[in-house]
Amino acid sequence: KIEPRMSITFTCTVPDCGTRSTHEFAKRSYERGIVIVECPGCHNRHLIADHLGWFNTEESKTRTVEDILQARGEKVRRGHRDETGGVVEY
Repeated sequence: KIEPRMSITFTCTVPDCGTRSTHEFAKRSYERGIVIVECPGCHNRHLIADHLGWFNTEESKTRTVEDILQARGEKVRRGHRDETGGVVEY
């Protein structure tokens, strides 16, 4: 059985880095577990999802990077790949 995958593309916000990178991970990890990705430029680790509460000491609804960005008023774009491999945003 093929496990669904997700990917994220972002620009690192660590001062003096600004590296743009793409990372792929299991959809199950994003929705139910923990996802941490490492910036290839500065090697800083970025928390993408924490549904186990390992990094969040208080009970809150900011469990994914989408929740955090929404709370800051920033825009998140979601999409999927079509049959040709192109990205369709929604």
